Amino acid sequence: MKTEQLKTLFYDEVAKCNHCGFCLAHCPVYTVTGREWATPRGKNVLVKAIIEGKIDWTPEIEETLFRCTGCKLCTQTCFPAVETNQAVLAGRECLVDRKQYPKVVDRVVEALETHFNISNEPNANRTLWMEKLEDIPDHRFQKEKARVIYFVGCVAAFYPMAHKIPQTFVQILHKADVDFTILGGEEWCCGFPLIQAGMKEKMQKLVEHNQEKVKEIGAETVVFACPSCFHTWKEKYQTNAELLHSTQFIERLIGEGKITFQNGADRAVTYHDPCDLGRNSKVFDAPRNILKRIPGLNLVELEGNRQLSVCCGGGGDLEMIDPALSAAIAQRKIEEIQRTGAGEVVTSCQQCIRTISGYARKHKIKLKVRDITEVVLEAMGSPL
Repeated sequence: MKTEQLKTLFYDEVAKCNHCGFCLAHCPVYTVTGREWATPRGKNVLVKAIIEGKIDWTPEIEETLFRCTGCKLCTQTCFPAVETNQAVLAGRECLVDRKQYPKVVDRVVEALETHFNISNEPNANRTLWMEKLEDIPDHRFQKEKARVIYFVGCVAAFYPMAHKIPQTFVQILHKADVDFTILGGEEWCCGFPLIQAGMKEKMQKLVEHNQEKVKEIGAETVVFACPSCFHTWKEKYQTNAELLHSTQFIERLIGEGKITFQNGADRAVTYHDPCDLGRNSKVFDAPRNILKRIPGLNLVELEGNRQLSVCCGGGGDLEMIDPALSAAIAQRKIEEIQRTGAGEVVTSCQQCIRTISGYARKHKIKLKVRDITEVVLEAMGSPL
């Protein structure tokens, strides 16, 4: 995206910012760094000044625009509802045009172009998480035709800390007699990392491939446990298939009587709304409705919940670009969780699992971090 396009598309948007500063207390990057450039209003001022020709693209601008989690809490708490994140992404595209972007991004681009996943491993390794499952069907959850596709996502497929999510979710689907398949090595990255990197034009090959696979299988529904995959498909893909997050699909199965829960031990849990599932995709009730149906579970809400949920620090490619900043945001998230008094936090996002549990493990913080699929399978009884 050229600067002239930035002016045409986003000048009116950033000009809506009245610099009131109400966003300061909510921006996860600013609350950690305390620097004005990190604020949404700061980013809006810089983008506006560039459009007006008052300043030029500099390394400092690069640092500013690539230090954003994409959580959009700024817009949620902004009186004129300025879409700061859209201007940030457009600014990143301009920086990419000028080859002024964090070069660590090139490794991800190469991985996606070579292996179609962010881990840069052979794409056939997408099913290695299945090795720890026992008594699985001979087809290993990969069919030529199925009514439902479970789109696993790169993080859950390749990062061991998130393997529990596909391991538990396929067991839930199997126990509920759902006619489903996974794509295995034929699943390609959804393209979300490229959008966040300012390189959305590079994702078209990935999009077309994944859309074609849905057609070949004849699936009526595609289900995602990853909110970023879910949000990307809803925003960027063209398909006649119904798109649902795993929490929405599980809630449906409960309503159909295909999932029932056994009595469990009384315990308090809190729930963290992932940014791309809650605020950005408006899925708030499904996970809470599920947790409230589980006997013995007492849901204690976080101070920032639903629309006001605070990012874990893992969004917007931030973990890749500035891992120290991502970790500092995760620390503040854990402090908020601890204030609830619950020893267990449940979420619905593989990246949130990695970010929160990774920080807790590294700093020896006693906190149980679980995806909602784990909680559901446990409440259903023994696994496969």
